[in-house]
Amino acid sequence: MQAYRARYERGRVVPLGNPSIPEGSDIILTILEDSADNVCHRQKAALARFREEIQGCDEPVPDFERVIFKDAEV
Repeated sequence: MQAYRARYERGRVVPLGNPSIPEGSDIILTILEDSADNVCHRQKAALARFREEIQGCDEPVPDFERVIFKDAEV
């Protein structure tokens, strides 16, 4: 058994580097956990979307307050 690193892009598995994989090979696909960089990037993007959404909001958001203050009374 040989392991190769790859990425999933645009609906396809793309091997990193240029591995020599024989045509017709059976493959076991393992999805790895997200790296800290990917998680951080997604969190920053989510925060930016959140900030955009609340720009015109005049009412408090109870769930947001509860989460920010870790279920303390607000």
